[in-house]
Amino acid sequence: MEPLHYEIRLEPDFKSFTFRGTTVIKIRSEKSVDQIVLNANDLDLQICKVKKGDKCIECKFYCNPKTEEITIYLCEKMSDIIELTIDYVGKINDLMKGFYRSKYEQNGEVKYIAVTQFEEREARRAFPCFDHPVKKATFDIEFIVDEDLMGIANTPIIEEKKLEGGKKLIRFERTPRMSTYLLFFGVGDFEFIEDSSIRPTIRIVTTPGKTRYGNFGLQMARKSLKYGEEYTGIEFPIAKCDYIAVPDFAFGAMENWGAITFRENALLVYPGVTSKTVMARIASVIAHETAHLWFGDLVSPADWKYLWLNESFASYFTYAITDHYYPEWGMWEIFVSDLMLSGLKRDSLVETMAVELPGDREASINAASAPIIYDKGASLLRMLVGYLGEEKFKNGIQNFLNKYKFSCATSQEYWEAFQETTSEPVNEFAECWVYQAGYPIIEVKRNGNKLLLTQQTFTYITNNSNKSWLIPVNILLFLKNGETKTVSTLFRDKTTSIQIPVDTIAFKINTEQTGFYRVKYEEEMWEELGELVKEKKLSPLDSFGLENDFYTLVRRGDYTLTDYLNFLEKYFGQEDRFLPLIDISQNLMHAYLVVESQREQIRKLGRGLFENALEKIGFEPKDDDELQVSSMRDTLLWAAFSFGSQGVAQFGAEKFQELLDGKKVHADILSSILKIGAVTNEKAPDHFREKVMSADTPEIEKLLILNALGCFREKEKVLEALEFNLEHVPKKNRNQIINMACQNPAVMDYMWQWFLDNLDKLEQLHPAHFERVIISLIPVCGLYRETEVKKFFEEYMKKRETGQDTIKMALELMEVNSKLKNA
Repeated sequence: MEPLHYEIRLEPDFKSFTFRGTTVIKIRSEKSVDQIVLNANDLDLQICKVKKGDKCIECKFYCNPKTEEITIYLCEKMSDIIELTIDYVGKINDLMKGFYRSKYEQNGEVKYIAVTQFEEREARRAFPCFDHPVKKATFDIEFIVDEDLMGIANTPIIEEKKLEGGKKLIRFERTPRMSTYLLFFGVGDFEFIEDSSIRPTIRIVTTPGKTRYGNFGLQMARKSLKYGEEYTGIEFPIAKCDYIAVPDFAFGAMENWGAITFRENALLVYPGVTSKTVMARIASVIAHETAHLWFGDLVSPADWKYLWLNESFASYFTYAITDHYYPEWGMWEIFVSDLMLSGLKRDSLVETMAVELPGDREASINAASAPIIYDKGASLLRMLVGYLGEEKFKNGIQNFLNKYKFSCATSQEYWEAFQETTSEPVNEFAECWVYQAGYPIIEVKRNGNKLLLTQQTFTYITNNSNKSWLIPVNILLFLKNGETKTVSTLFRDKTTSIQIPVDTIAFKINTEQTGFYRVKYEEEMWEELGELVKEKKLSPLDSFGLENDFYTLVRRGDYTLTDYLNFLEKYFGQEDRFLPLIDISQNLMHAYLVVESQREQIRKLGRGLFENALEKIGFEPKDDDELQVSSMRDTLLWAAFSFGSQGVAQFGAEKFQELLDGKKVHADILSSILKIGAVTNEKAPDHFREKVMSADTPEIEKLLILNALGCFREKEKVLEALEFNLEHVPKKNRNQIINMACQNPAVMDYMWQWFLDNLDKLEQLHPAHFERVIISLIPVCGLYRETEVKKFFEEYMKKRETGQDTIKMALELMEVNSKLKNA
């Protein structure tokens, strides 16, 4: 049984926050059936009819709220084309899912727009349907709205007609064949800017008064669409594509086909407030969602277990597209720092999962699965590109998309389409990297002119795994005469050996960090490579890889924290490059939170490293700063301050006072200055609350302030900020302060009790945001009370099914941190 076509008419009421709906579904059934089961959730069905000849016969129906299904009993057995008409009433809820309301202020008046968020299983809140990605159909959509409101859907408007009673009808062009989760309905007072110079027309859509912040987004959207069409060889099939800024939005963005939604801070650029780092993030989010127009929208997953076909590809092209237009940003280094490292950390747990979720498990995007589906998946594609070459990879993608466009596909169908074009053993690659959980560490030993490589599963906690991987290994050799040479091999077995020149003085395995694995060297080689870092003969990527692997092995227990600190002091003392320094700052901050007994040693080393780097780049931003310098400065100012830098403390305090005096602080250091001000200025709490409550404060500035509110050093101030958060901060942002407070060494000891005292309120957060609180809280705030925390959540998971993967992940991270603390 498959749906062929839907006709959906919605009439929203902003006074009662309800809507009336009529949905007509044409269904094809090869077998003769006397009942049809559809998905529906929180809908009040009024009447259901089935077409029989020229008449519509009323049908009985049964709603099952638990399974979110309605069973419609037909008047007789039917087959071939069956047409149902269902009238119903639904809620315009405040849950940020389904058909929901989003609040904004205009001239002091509270107003609303109604928008949708349907991924993964929420279209059923707006209309009865077959709510599964494989059940593709075409859609005719129409709204009846107040005559002063506007309507947006996936396709262009083809008719607007005035009705009685101050209403109007808006009718949209028929959609391509598509999945329910990609539909979009929007009603409200919208404002537009557009680029209609070529097909498709691109529009930036905002609430009134904000389109002036959309010009960068409009340009990046056009660039991303152009790249997508040229790379895939497939034109975007809809005549327009909207990029819509939504005030209340649970995620970063959503790839509704032809009507992409964003958080305002992920689309709009505010001069003087949006930093270079945030602007690059905006470009990346636009690129990511635009890539989905092909990966996920044109070809959708045949089941949610194949979600990686959407997200891994969109995540990879996030960086490919942005790097294509802004090569000076160094996006592939940022990829390694943000995505690859996130995937490695998540996959280092025994409690992990494969990129393609196993069996018939119901997949969903959450704090536990996202680093695998998005970050590891994209990293594997980058590794595959390195192995196959760009041209073969591109040809494989084009064959896959053309073969399954306007349809759905499985992982196996992807790899088969890929292998048809490339004639490479990609199925073997997929078997170990996509279908198998975890990743390897390569231990290397030198014996004369041979390198002996051994692979095993890497986890922070001891495992008994006997897995192996097909690993494309690239090795950078440093020769006595000063030259370098790269050798490559496919590492299939548990052990292998590689011949190298006798005059090799050092070697870096996984050069440029293209492979998704760790490396452990013998002591002599750590030192040889350390000297190359010191002499700046290792690239930023390779220097990062060396340092990060070392700290990861500290977390596993191979080396002590003192070993790592000595390694940094000896070889990274003069480091001034973005990638190694950003990672060092994160690792030292993590160690500082976890290992109280060595805090003074960490503070001293970190302060020296970061003050040295800041002296080279300067405290004050420059207009011609490269993105990486700008991002590094802001990160290091806060890190140096946290580790006791007097010079940074004075600079930050002076800058924050300038803010209080009504002066501007450069956007590129605003985040660090706000956090330093939280610690150094007594007026900060009142200033922050006033700015957060003001409708005139841009969303991105509010987010920076919310982060700063979690940085107070006094327990009372943090508790007041947390209370203010739960009472006055919009639900979409409530996890911000909590996450920062959990990472605040001055108050982290209080956070567990605060969590218990406020659990009822926290459970009312969007599920994704509650999970972010869990993953911030348990690993560090659970230390010194591990048994209590573990017991609490063991009981908690017996009562609550949702979020269990995230809780298990957080508990294992607590165990890893506890091991490091006690080492």
